[in-house]
Amino acid sequence: MRTLQTGHISGVNLARILGAIGIVIFHYGCHDNFLTPYLCFSANDNWGSILVALFFIISGACLARTYALNFELKRYFLRRWKAIFPLFYFCYIFFAIEQTIEFGAWWKGIPVHRFIYTLLGCDGYMLCYQPNFYIIGEWFLGVIIVCYLLFPILRYLLKSVPYTTAFILLVGTYFIPFLPCFTRIPFQNLWTCVTIFYLGMFIAQFPLLLSKKVSWISVFLVVILLCFHIPYYEYLRLFGVIFIGILLFITLTNLGLFFEKQEKLKLILSKLGSLSFPIFLAQHEIILLVLKYWGGSYSFMTATIGVLSSIVLTILVAWLLSLGYEKMMLYFTHNRTNNS
Repeated sequence: MRTLQTGHISGVNLARILGAIGIVIFHYGCHDNFLTPYLCFSANDNWGSILVALFFIISGACLARTYALNFELKRYFLRRWKAIFPLFYFCYIFFAIEQTIEFGAWWKGIPVHRFIYTLLGCDGYMLCYQPNFYIIGEWFLGVIIVCYLLFPILRYLLKSVPYTTAFILLVGTYFIPFLPCFTRIPFQNLWTCVTIFYLGMFIAQFPLLLSKKVSWISVFLVVILLCFHIPYYEYLRLFGVIFIGILLFITLTNLGLFFEKQEKLKLILSKLGSLSFPIFLAQHEIILLVLKYWGGSYSFMTATIGVLSSIVLTILVAWLLSLGYEKMMLYFTHNRTNNS
């Protein structure tokens, strides 16, 4: 059993916030036919798959470092629950009220027992299997929860058989999608996402990979892969997207480290980085709201205004939701303390 690398990954907040904003831009492009070719695709792949890979790598790397030394199972699961579900429920209630005001109801005649998917945070993932009470979170939330549940096992494997585990997971991405729970498009596939999550954990154990020297190589390769079509890329697409995600992670964390040398920028990046989860929760509803009142774009100017409006409004709503949640928790904590 070897000792894992520990400590905060400096510069990671830039990767978080650019990844979150990138998802907003990508999803806006998905809904706007004028912008789809420009906002949804790089030279070799779509931005959605690349950014999903980036987020899973960030999550795996940060968790591996956080729990490298002291790991208590009960405390870990409690912290993960607190990190996801209270804010998810708070945002869900907010948007359920918003939809009720806008459409008159959010019920939609769905069997009540399916609300269990929402309570478990997997309603977005289960939506393609059966209608449910999904509003926010999309498929990603359900899969990252699975990754968090598997983390104790993956952490043990990282300490004991790191290379063998990585090899089995990578090979399995091509041979496992015959089970019903895995038959999704490649980057919504549970096995694939767990593989990328583990690779994030794996990378975090090699500080050399996050060094400045390696970052220059990653910048060069990222530019090549994002800007120039690679012949026969489609035959290795799965590995290609994972590789691009890893390169982006290395590039952005090193760039973030450069920015964090400025104290004010470091504070701004830290604050924006902490908003990545509420941004992710709110973004699709805000995009649909902007498109409803702004309509489809037919020129570069209207397209730019629509995208920028979605980014600014999503960040603003995410900040207000985060602030409202914090105030609510302080209120209940204060009342509980007074009552006791």
